[in-house]
Amino acid sequence: MVEPLVAGIDIGTTKVAALIGLVEGERVSVVGAGLARSQGVEKGIVADPLALGERVAEAAEAAERSCGRRIARAFVSIGGSHIHCRNARGQAQVAHPLRGVEPEDIQRAMAEASAMAMPPERQILHVCPRGFWLDDSVHVRDPIGVAAYELAVEVHMVTALRSSVRNTTRAVEDCGIEVAGLVSQALASAEAVLTDEEKELGVALLDIGGGTTDLAVYLNSGVWYSCVLPIGGNHITGDLAVALHCPLEVAEDIKLRLGTCAAAVAAEGERVRVPGFGANTTFVERAEIAAVIRARVAEIFSMALRELKRSGLDNLLVAGVVLCGGTANLPGIAELGEEVLNLPVRVARPSRAEGLAWVVNEAAQATGVGLLVWAAREVRRMPPVPRRRLWQRFERALRSLLPGEVGR
Repeated sequence: MVEPLVAGIDIGTTKVAALIGLVEGERVSVVGAGLARSQGVEKGIVADPLALGERVAEAAEAAERSCGRRIARAFVSIGGSHIHCRNARGQAQVAHPLRGVEPEDIQRAMAEASAMAMPPERQILHVCPRGFWLDDSVHVRDPIGVAAYELAVEVHMVTALRSSVRNTTRAVEDCGIEVAGLVSQALASAEAVLTDEEKELGVALLDIGGGTTDLAVYLNSGVWYSCVLPIGGNHITGDLAVALHCPLEVAEDIKLRLGTCAAAVAAEGERVRVPGFGANTTFVERAEIAAVIRARVAEIFSMALRELKRSGLDNLLVAGVVLCGGTANLPGIAELGEEVLNLPVRVARPSRAEGLAWVVNEAAQATGVGLLVWAAREVRRMPPVPRRRLWQRFERALRSLLPGEVGR
């Protein structure tokens, strides 16, 4: 039996990543990967589908070359400040109370929770159950098979602008790749880096990307709150360019090579050469660079803290905060996060997949790996195709290749 292949395309402000995974039982292994510099995306929102499509094609072709497999369909990430969330509650009468709750009962309850008035410009991306109640009193994790007359469910709904959904889908489909589904970047990253225990006890995920920062709060094994902060690593680069009077390319290089959030940096008086515009060159103390970075990263954490307090879940995060995304690679960022958030903070790499080391060991690839984990779960839910049907598919494909058989 051929193990199924899955694919994920992570569309960000600074990069596009295409990943190919092999589903092996309960595991997913990254066997192919391709990267391209993003274009046509502003703060996570697709502004130029045609330009983005070229980058998606570039990343997909690189991934295909790396493993000799083709991407026919893929799960795709979607982000940006247009992503909104809200919680809702729905109820349904159990069709066969003494037989117990059945999947159809859950579907009706969730459908009622989702049936709230929705502006025409928005569409639902995810409806995630937060908890179930039987006969309006008994709370259960999994109600299937439990006798009850009435089922209530609380859900976390994630919505997006229809125009952004269309632009994202168009950029991918123009490359000849079918969009199997769109996944919120926050939820995709959580699939890759959060443990089951963290989700159970209470944890906040902060995925600090180039143009935005995605926040998701998990409790009792479900997502309870999510949002997108309009600030990310590119803002750090811009701050450095202004403070050091240098081009953005130089500021980005300095951030990646010498950037740190640590309060104590290098030896006292260490100076760094900064190429400016034209032939101008200046020298600045590395401590000055660190001060600029710390200020902006502290602002990101402060904005996240305001959202956590707004959610009312800030005192329930037993497992603290988990960081991922490219900016999470800055030395000292976890310590600065603990200082601002007053919570335990750790930097995470994808832990739910194996395979290519430069992918699964990199915090910046959390969303892409999470898409593969998401896709693998969908594959496992699909009923197996009977052997006879497999043979019939093969026979039809073979006939189509024989002379005189076309259109028969």
